Amino acid sequence: MSAPRLCARSLPALLALVAVTTARPARAWVEAHVVGDDARVTIERSGVAHVEHRVTLKIAGGPLKSFDVRGIDRDAVLEPDGYAVPARDAATNSLAGATPLTTELLADDPRAAAKPPGVRIRFDDKGIGRGLFVVSFRYTSHPAIRKQGALASIRWQGPIWEDGFESARATFVLPPAPTEPRADEAPAGGRDEDAEPNAPTFLSTVKRSGESDEIQLLRPYTSKGEPVVWAIRVDARAFTDPSADRTIGPAPPPATLDLLEPARRALVLGSAAALFLLYALMVILKSREVRAQARARGTVATPLVPLPAAVRAPLAGLALVAGVALELMLATGTAGAALVAVATALAAHRTPAWTHASRGPGRWLPISEEEAFERLERPRGAHLDATTRTGKVLLVLALAALAAGVVATLRTSAYHATLIGLDAAALLAIFCTGRIAELLPDAVAGRAPFLRDVSRRIRRHLAKDDADGLRVVPRIRVPDRGADPDELRIGVVPRSPLAGFGAIEVGVVFVPGAGGAIRMPEILLRFTAGSDCERAMSIVARRGRSTRGRRPDERVIAFSPRLPTARMTAAIAAALAVRATDRGRKATPARPRRAA
Repeated sequence: MSAPRLCARSLPALLALVAVTTARPARAWVEAHVVGDDARVTIERSGVAHVEHRVTLKIAGGPLKSFDVRGIDRDAVLEPDGYAVPARDAATNSLAGATPLTTELLADDPRAAAKPPGVRIRFDDKGIGRGLFVVSFRYTSHPAIRKQGALASIRWQGPIWEDGFESARATFVLPPAPTEPRADEAPAGGRDEDAEPNAPTFLSTVKRSGESDEIQLLRPYTSKGEPVVWAIRVDARAFTDPSADRTIGPAPPPATLDLLEPARRALVLGSAAALFLLYALMVILKSREVRAQARARGTVATPLVPLPAAVRAPLAGLALVAGVALELMLATGTAGAALVAVATALAAHRTPAWTHASRGPGRWLPISEEEAFERLERPRGAHLDATTRTGKVLLVLALAALAAGVVATLRTSAYHATLIGLDAAALLAIFCTGRIAELLPDAVAGRAPFLRDVSRRIRRHLAKDDADGLRVVPRIRVPDRGADPDELRIGVVPRSPLAGFGAIEVGVVFVPGAGGAIRMPEILLRFTAGSDCERAMSIVARRGRSTRGRRPDERVIAFSPRLPTARMTAAIAAALAVRATDRGRKATPARPRRAA
């Protein structure tokens, strides 16, 4: 057998060997939904409760290696004998297909003290595959048992599930007592007689025997993310403590800052104070910058909330700190996000109104291109402006610090990390409102970059048309009663124009827009009425609009490009310049674009 044929036959085997040796474990898609929870709470006379959860999971894909349960008792002590079994085996009380599991308490995050504790359930071996499974795990805790006269009230909160499902059930097994237990029919707002009762939310069934009393509560439907509080009233003689109006066993402590360790409490309070001072200082500095820049352009700064900076700054800092704290502490971020929005509004600025003062007579003076188009310095004095170099750097650093906080929070809660990420709006209100670009541009410097681009493009067009002798001359307008120019234009002058030709001028008008000033270029063609230039421009003049000239015998035709770009503006000006010469009149010129 030849060597090429041997290689061809051995190639598939070599490829298969490489695929087997380099293959990596596949990350299978898995999705688990809770479709039921059956809790059994056995309470001893001493007040100790043994809780068993039988959670029904519907798994798609797989295998499922672990899942978390949030909302168990804070003083829970996990028991090791847990398992997961297919639902068909659970219906017959068979453990033939059971999979052992291990449980561990999730660390309680001190930054989100109101966040309920949880337990992580890990399945041994390779996990559990797709289908319907019943997961059983147990723990010991001390529910809140409060005696009120001859009866005792027991309130116990079940886990918080991320899925809504039907028929949540809790069974309480109690020590025997002369009076049978019943569902707590207390009004939702307390013991006020005018309050509306909440008893119809649950269905109850009572079973009594000589060894125990059993009451089963059934809730027809449990909403997504809703903590279900089970409440019953029992005979106080079922428990060993005969005292009245006190809690048997440690009730779940409220989540407050006082429960944190002194070092952590100092760290949290210090971070809150630093955030308050930093944001309030940024609001004050931003207000000063905007006020100074607006005054230099002849306008007035307009904050979104019309309050003095000395009032807005502390209010903005306080609203931001309170909003972030509520986002981390509460189960829902609505209240915290609302406060962050208030802080954003207090820090934001509106675009100031422009005032175009009527100008008096003046004279136009030619200047050199070096003087007209010299490179301008970047705007300074605005460190909290995203349009300046310093502002860009500070904004990137601030967003980087925020991203670090999001990553740190993501390890414990993706929901709270998302909320903190959305709080970037408070930073954008500082750096992206009240910008220099929103002010009326300088009369000369604001037009120079655009007109420099137009001048360069006109020369390119004229070079293509071989129109030697055409010149581009910048001009400034100086008022008769002033020394500072109030406008800059460029004039296009052919060397041998037609009789009656006056000038071709390219100017720019600024109009306010959503993101700042919008340049609206305009090309003016000036010629004498009844001249050769007017006859040559008769067809072209139909595509512009006629305006008043500086002299009685002068006609002016204004052209506006369809798009306010330097390319279209230069094309119109170059075409008019060629048309205004003898060679352009004899040739068939390119017509200017129709006015917008």
